[in-house]
Order: sequence, then structure tokens, then C-alpha cells
Amino acid sequence: MENFLAQKKKIIVQQWTDQVLDSYGAPDFFKKQKNQFANPVGSTISAGLQEIYTVLAEGKELGRVCKPLEDIVKIRAVQEFTPSQSVSFLYLLKTIVQQELAKDKKNSVGQESLTELDNRIDQIALMAFDFYMDCRERLNQIRINEVLSGRHTLTDGTKCVSAMLKRDKIESADNIQNNRLT
Repeated sequence: MENFLAQKKKIIVQQWTDQVLDSYGAPDFFKKQKNQFANPVGSTISAGLQEIYTVLAEGKELGRVCKPLEDIVKIRAVQEFTPSQSVSFLYLLKTIVQQELAKDKKNSVGQESLTELDNRIDQIALMAFDFYMDCRERLNQIRINEVLSGRHTLTDGTKCVSAMLKRDKIESADNIQNNRLT
């Protein structure tokens, strides 16, 4: 399996990256813009998937995927993805590998090797779900702290002092205008 994954690395990683980026609203931007500062989401996802694939392909310890996996999951946890959608990108890899195996008539990869790879991907998916839940818990704690401290009123515009002054100024100007017309 390691030989097959090494030979097909470029093809599989490209397909995987494309499919993950297709789950976003502007996949063309994420795919074409390679600058990490102009496209931090696409850059982080591309680099992270590459690292995760390398760990899987080379049979390395799964603990080595923690950083890239957490980086990807953090992005997906703050977006409009359900928990299952946030971690589903890992399961795309299984399908891509199976498709590439089916295309390669001379592969000598046995079912046992494929099952082992699937199990490793499942373990990474469980790690991803743990990262997702941790991130969502932190986000919710931040929201709770904002409500308790009163800072939330500055972000919704209803009680923000500058927004109130601006609204009063507009209302005052409208009143003056209405008085002139009558």
C-alpha cells in the first residue's frame, strides 16, 4: 500500500484538495489563489491535507497529524458546516484511494492493506471530531463571556454608543428637515 500511495501521491492529494475546496462557496478562488496571505483558508487546507496524506502514505504515527488536522478543523468549525460536514473531508480520501486502486490494474494492494488504511483514516476522523468539539466549546465559552461582560452589545449595534449617537444625529436631522417642510 505504501508504494501505491507514494506513486499516486500527487494525483490523490490534488483530487482530495479539489474536493475539499469544492465544499466552499468560492472554490475557484481557493484553488487558484496560492498566496497564503491572500488565501489563508485555501493555503491552510492544501498544506494540511498534504501533511495528513504523507503521514498516512508513509505509515507514520498518527499523532503527527494533530497540528495540520487541528488547523483544518478550526477553519471548518467556525464556518456554516454541521459537525459531520466539518470532518467529512477525511472520508473523501477513502473514496479517492479506492477509485485510484480500481484504475490501476497492476496494483498488488491487498484487502488487508486497504482495511488498515481505512482504519487509520477512521482514527484521524475521530481525532478531527474531538478537535471540532473542543473548538466549538471554546467559541461558545467566548460567547457566554461576552454576554456576561456586556461586550456583546458592542457588536450587535443596538447599544453601541457610537451607533446610538449616529442614530440620534440622523433622527435629529430628519426632525429638522420635517419641521422645515411644515
